[in-house]
Order: sequence, then C-alpha cells, then structure tokens
Amino acid sequence: MTLNFDADQPVVGLKRQRALIEAVLNAGSADETRWLEWKSRLDVSKAEGAFTVSKAILGFANRMPDVAAQWAGGHAYLLVGVEEEALHGVAPHDIEKVDAWLGRYIGDFDRYQFTYVPFDNGEGTRHVMLVDVFPPRWGDPIHPLRKEHQNFYPGTVFHRYAGKTTPARAAEIDALTERARRAAKRVNVDVAPVTGTVALLPPLADRRNHILDSLRKDLMKQLDTVHPRKRGAASGPYSFAALYTASSDYRSAEELRQEVEQYLNDFDQAMQRSLAHAVRALVEPLTLKLTNPGEDNLTKVEVVLSLPDTVVAHVADDDEEVDWPDRPKEYGTGTMPIGAGMIAGMAALRSPAFSLPSLHAPDVTQEDGRTIIRFDPVDLRPHETVTLDPITLYSIQDAAADAVAGKWRATATNVSGKEERPLSLPTQRLELDMSTAIAMAEDAEDDSEA
Repeated sequence: MTLNFDADQPVVGLKRQRALIEAVLNAGSADETRWLEWKSRLDVSKAEGAFTVSKAILGFANRMPDVAAQWAGGHAYLLVGVEEEALHGVAPHDIEKVDAWLGRYIGDFDRYQFTYVPFDNGEGTRHVMLVDVFPPRWGDPIHPLRKEHQNFYPGTVFHRYAGKTTPARAAEIDALTERARRAAKRVNVDVAPVTGTVALLPPLADRRNHILDSLRKDLMKQLDTVHPRKRGAASGPYSFAALYTASSDYRSAEELRQEVEQYLNDFDQAMQRSLAHAVRALVEPLTLKLTNPGEDNLTKVEVVLSLPDTVVAHVADDDEEVDWPDRPKEYGTGTMPIGAGMIAGMAALRSPAFSLPSLHAPDVTQEDGRTIIRFDPVDLRPHETVTLDPITLYSIQDAAADAVAGKWRATATNVSGKEERPLSLPTQRLELDMSTAIAMAEDAEDDSEA
C-alpha cells in the first residue's frame, strides 16, 4: 500500500485532517515521509510520550527550508493514535499542560500547534492528536534537545530523514549552520526606472461600445430579411438537400446571435490589443533597471511591480500583429456540408483574437484591486545592473496626473527576506482615440505584408 494523500497544500480544516488520518489507515509501514510521521499509542503526560512527540517536532524543525517546501507548503505533521489499519485514539489533554510537558524537551521553540481530531472508522469516535510543525525558515537557528532522556543528552540535534527521525549527521549539521548563517544575509537590491512613461488616455469606453453596437446592429439586421429553410423541409430525394442550397443556413436565429456575440467579444479584445499597440508606437515602454549594490551573488531575483488597477499593462513583441476575428458569414449562406457534430471541434481549432506573450515575458495579473507585474527572475553578481523586460503601460482617466504611485518588491532564493519600496512612474498625456488606434494597427499590418 502507498500513502494516498495530496500533499501539495498544508493540512487545513477538519476535512483535510480526516483525509490525512484515512490515508494513514490505508498506508503501509514504509510510507512515513520527510513531512509525515505517525505513532500508534502515546501518552504525552508521561515522559516517554512527551519525549517521543518532542523528538518528532525537533526533527521536523531541523529540516532545510528548500527541502521542506516540497511538501504541504513546508509544514510537517505528526499523528498520534493511528497507524496502518488501526485507529487507537488518545486521551485529550489541556493545551497548556501539553505545552509544558513538551517544553521540557524543546525549550522555547513554539513554531508548532496541535489539535485533537475526532474520527470514526465504524467502531466509534476516537481522537487523534495532530501536531503541525510550521515550515522552517532561512535564518532559523538549530533546535537542540533541551532535557536528557535515556541515551539522548541535552544538545542532541534531531533531523527528519525519509521515514525516520535520528540524530543529525555531520552533513546536516553543516547545512543547518548555513541555514542559521543566512539570518545576516538579506536581499539587497534597488529598482529604478530607466526610460518610458505611463500613457494617460482620454475615456474610450463609449467609443468602443458604439463600435460594438454598430457591428451588432449591422449583423443582426439580417434576421429581418433572410429566413432560412427548416432542416428537413427541402424537396428532393435527400432530406439534407437544403443544407447545400444558397438560400439555406444551418444556423438558427439563436445560434447566429451566439456567433455574433462571440465575434464581438473577440473584436473587442482585438480593439484593446490595437490600442496597446498604438500606445507602444507613440510612447516609449517602461524599462526598469535592477541593481545589486552588495558583495553577495544573488540567485533568481524576482521583481514584482504593483500598480493601481486603473493602469493597464501590455506585453508584446515589436513584430506582434493584432489578429482580427473573422466576420460571421452572411445569414442565409452558411452551408454546412459536414456533420453538425464537427462544429464544436472546428470552433476549438479557431485562432484566438490575440496571441499569447512569450513564456519568459513579464506575467501580468489582477490581484486585490491592483495590477501586478512579475518579471522573469534573474541572477545578479555583486554590483551588477541588469535591465528588465520593457512593458507598455497606459491608464484611461479624466484628469491628468504627474505620476503614478506604485511599489515594487524583490526576493531571491539564496538569501532571506524581501526588499520593498515605493516607485513613482512619470506619465505622458496622449490624445488617442479608438478609431486612430484601429487605423494604426491596420497600417502596421499592411506594412508588414508589403
């Protein structure tokens, strides 16, 4: 048997706690891991029980952060009162008493919590003690045993290996020493604008809606003049003959409406993409520089820029073209010489209204009312400066502003902490309307085809 449990996320909530207990009941004795241990019967009010739980806590706490992060968000769990194919349960004790019993062995280490989970496997409800040891962090000290127990003396450093908790070997002691040393090393970088501005545009929503309404009206007026033949109503030896006549259409009125709305949605996205292209052509994209002023090599430094949600961020290559959607066929000419069941498959093959940016381009999302831009992580040598990928920014608002107030944060994988500072971005007023943006996009396509 193997442990059947999704360890991608921490064990939070009664449902997940019970699922973990169920997984242990169905597991094998060799399925204990670097993040999970279980004990059949223990009484933490007794020295043996308190030491055994404390040993597990210290072993989990003395893991390396990058190793621990592979499972359950870095958390580790000890279950007491359950084993493979057997639910024993434990007697619940007052939290303050348990903390005191464990504190004799773990000292002032407090990055853990425990609860008693009620579980019924068909033989009555029993309580399983679940101890959650929080993720280890860079800069954490080594956590040794504080009180002697049998052959284990104060100062013993326990470490959690695959399936067992034992005194740490020399290599693990060296790694834990490096973990503690990183407390003095924190990310130290600076981010500053090099070129570019945030374009301030006049309100364009009314013009966009007017264009879409005009297209909708033009496309839907066909329903007033064209009446497709009913399926199966044609004369002749074949019931599907109407599908091949010029005056027939396989689409119903409702299907045409749905096709038109999908077309308008794609057209709207293409208009917005053409607007971003026009801004890119008229205003220099924002380019930031990232500097390491210190003496340490920094690995995978990630810069995240946060801006008000009124700012639109666009990532595009200079050669990228706006992909305008195909206009729906005129109603009454939509012949379908293939089975209706193939339509969904054809639709799935249809090109989107715009292409996706490179996998290495900045990632743009909306989070908590902010526009979030994540730049691709980079390595930095001491005193090195690199230029981050340019990004086009624009904001549609009534009043002009001298600057847009943003902020950035940076983290690295080989040092602790994060650097976070405000960032003021200059603006540039741009008188650009939607019709001009569309025309510029069409001219750019004509030039590329010439």
